[in-house]
Amino acid sequence: MSQKEHNEEKMLITKAKRGDTIAFESLVRKYQKPIYYLCYRMTGAHQAADDLSQDVFIKAYFALSLFKEEMIFFSWIRKIAVNHAINYLKVRKREKSLGGNEMRVSQSPGASPQELPEETYHRKQREKVALGNG
Repeated sequence: MSQKEHNEEKMLITKAKRGDTIAFESLVRKYQKPIYYLCYRMTGAHQAADDLSQDVFIKAYFALSLFKEEMIFFSWIRKIAVNHAINYLKVRKREKSLGGNEMRVSQSPGASPQELPEETYHRKQREKVALGNG
């Protein structure tokens, strides 16, 4: 990163800390792909990576007051992403070990026996949109 880019990023961070959402959106646009790909590499699932990367930016936004100027923004947000993905994987592992196949049983017509509740929800949302009800 050039000195000019570094100064521009510092300016965006300062503005975002003061509540400038447009400045924060610029930071999101700059780092959303690397954070998504990091989450995807860790989870191996597009939907999980998409959800996690969105959560990471929400967490970062609310924790922006804790960001210290001498830190590198990408390193900070990457750490948030890694920790969030690790926590996600721990929960998923725990759910699988506790629930076994019972967690995967769905009462919804059209659902496969292996469909998770969140998958059922997303499938129903897609069906609503396809039917013009969403």
